[in-house]
Amino acid sequence: MQHTSIFINPLTDFGFKYLFGKESNKDFAISFLNALFPEDGRIVDLTYIDKENVGENKVDRGYIYDVHCVTESGKSFIVEMQNRYQTYFKDRALYYVAGNFYQQAKRGREWDYRLMPVYGVFLMNFDWKEDTDEQIIQEVGLIDIQTHEVFSDKLKMKFLRLPLLTKTEEECNKTLERWLYLLKNMEKMERIPNSFRQEPIFGRLADAARVANLSDTERRAYDRSLKTYWDNYAVEKAQEERLQSHLEKGIKIGEKRGEKIGEKRGEKTGMEKGLKKVAKTMLMNGYDFATISKMTGLNESELRNL
Repeated sequence: MQHTSIFINPLTDFGFKYLFGKESNKDFAISFLNALFPEDGRIVDLTYIDKENVGENKVDRGYIYDVHCVTESGKSFIVEMQNRYQTYFKDRALYYVAGNFYQQAKRGREWDYRLMPVYGVFLMNFDWKEDTDEQIIQEVGLIDIQTHEVFSDKLKMKFLRLPLLTKTEEECNKTLERWLYLLKNMEKMERIPNSFRQEPIFGRLADAARVANLSDTERRAYDRSLKTYWDNYAVEKAQEERLQSHLEKGIKIGEKRGEKIGEKRGEKTGMEKGLKKVAKTMLMNGYDFATISKMTGLNESELRNL
């Protein structure tokens, strides 16, 4: 594969692990986590563990378990990059964070159930269809439902929706904004912006992320990862185009029926049939009821009857 990009695509499996899960590059992970969790005290050092705690089969490879690290104070961070929409994404995020708590259990009678904090960071390179808000970062924790006070600070999760970041490089004034901008755009860039280089970490990133600096073995691994990334992107685009086509056909059916009958009732009937056809296609492709309902207007009862 001939590379036209100067920098590694950090959204690929290889690229993200190379930049954030590699011992020699751990200052990138430290900078990113400090920017994301400024309220929790500054991380000075961290240790990587369980780097390849991925799914049990090839189907699960779409969900990339990238980085698992522990800070000098004992806080555990799970960082994952998800490029494709998944119906039960929230459930899987909870599963991995809860699993880390479970792994802290000690055998025997001496364990007093004291747990070290576990933080989950989930970078999402897709539109989260279940939510309608426009927040780039969604923060999740354990709170008392009645008082809204923190019940426990041992569990935190942050979901970062990269497609919602629309700022230009000039508008990115904070370290976290710059990290997110680079994650989203670095493969297309010819240089790291000078305004970013005011922070030394981004100058080091510019050197570490150059495709030309990869060894032959690393280059081959990156090529495979890049091909998978773009293949998955092509599949997603094709599915979106098919669904859009079905929606348009549904609308046309409704319009034609309305013209023939000359009544609003006929138009509505045709529209409903077209939308039900779309809903069936989405069900076969694994979309959840909430997403299908949002796109077609059909309620859960109607979808179950399909």
